[in-house]
Amino acid sequence: MEVFDPAWRAASLAGAADSSEMRRRLVHVGMGIFALAVVSFWQTLLMGLSGLALAWVLPKWMPSLLRPHEQAQGYSVGVIAYPAAVVVLTLIFPKDLWVVAGGWAMMAYGDGMAVVCGQGIRGPKLWWNPRKSLFGTLGFILFGWLGTLVTVLVVGGHPFTPLGLALVILAAAGVAALLESLPYDICDNPLVAGSAAGVLFLATQLDWTAWQAAQAGVLARLPLALALAVVLGLVARATKSVDWSGALTGAGFALILYATLGWLGVGGLMAFFIVGTVASKIGYEKKRAKRTAQEIRTWRNAVANAGVAALCAPLVVLTPHAGLFTVAVLGSFAAAASDTVAGEIGRVYGGVPYSITTWRRARIGDNGAVSVVGLLAGLLTAIGFGALAYAAADTDLHRAAWCIAIGGMGGNLIDSLLGATAENAGYLDNEAVNFVCTLCGALLAVLLFAL
Repeated sequence: MEVFDPAWRAASLAGAADSSEMRRRLVHVGMGIFALAVVSFWQTLLMGLSGLALAWVLPKWMPSLLRPHEQAQGYSVGVIAYPAAVVVLTLIFPKDLWVVAGGWAMMAYGDGMAVVCGQGIRGPKLWWNPRKSLFGTLGFILFGWLGTLVTVLVVGGHPFTPLGLALVILAAAGVAALLESLPYDICDNPLVAGSAAGVLFLATQLDWTAWQAAQAGVLARLPLALALAVVLGLVARATKSVDWSGALTGAGFALILYATLGWLGVGGLMAFFIVGTVASKIGYEKKRAKRTAQEIRTWRNAVANAGVAALCAPLVVLTPHAGLFTVAVLGSFAAAASDTVAGEIGRVYGGVPYSITTWRRARIGDNGAVSVVGLLAGLLTAIGFGALAYAAADTDLHRAAWCIAIGGMGGNLIDSLLGATAENAGYLDNEAVNFVCTLCGALLAVLLFAL
């Protein structure tokens, strides 16, 4: 299911989607057959590029494939994003084409059949997203798992036993289905393909030896991790800056971060929360008068700002790349904090902001609006989070300070660019933009550290 369309999704969940939507779903699922033909890099890239051309031309031949809100513009972002995801995965994993085929198949069969199952089988809605149904999500997992398993077995090249492959793909289907079910307004074709491919690739990096070396430390930290999670959750709720869902989600993240990374991990989370809370309180009355004040945060905000860190933290103890994933955790927090502080301080002291894409004057609080004061505040915050690297026991991580600072500021700028473009166009909502911001901060920091 691509770009958020409230009217269609409501009809779909009620079982009232029209035949044109079903044709669209059949094309979506049917394109997964071509994933079986993944053989070489150039051949796969050519298929993806050909799909991009077809995605542009096909709706002109078959306008019934377009939803009502897409017919005026003559194209569908979701349809174009489908082959675009294949192209990007091929460029990222040129030597692991089975990963490309797996991400492609999950997007085709999992995402495609989620709509069919959710529409065809009446059932309870998901509590975290009433627009999605339980049977739709279960259909995603079942058909995504089966279709991807068959596809990868045919393509070959994976390093797993048949049973191991089945379990890894089941995990990928579960992660992709969970992300697809979150109540974020986002084009989810690349989200599904990318998350599934990411899980498949990361599974090849898991190292039993690394876990054995880290196991004693993780188990020793667990009791204090539980106590910290409870205390931090209660403190966060007491500040009235988050609701109970946000406090519980943050507490869960604190548990993961301390158990895997110790004080360095939970310190990053606490620093982000403190800096973000203080920044949001500065000039609060002025921001509230202008209707730009940050409302109480929920679990959606927690996932958007700390979800990447919580996903990377377990990989510190499960892979031989502890340093890289530690940098990723800190880079994601640096980006989240830099973006938050830049926005909060800029709204109060930044004066007249300017659009980051056109450099024309913008209104305070507009998506993509930036100010010199706000950017400087964001830069100083990113540098501060880079300094956290010096708290690491591994002295090799000390040189990551500048990588984390640059990654944090880079994520901040990407957030503004996406706000001015994708968010204003309705392709992403604020939480989705924030999640991408932290992801880019983590990736940029890791890239620089690995150089």
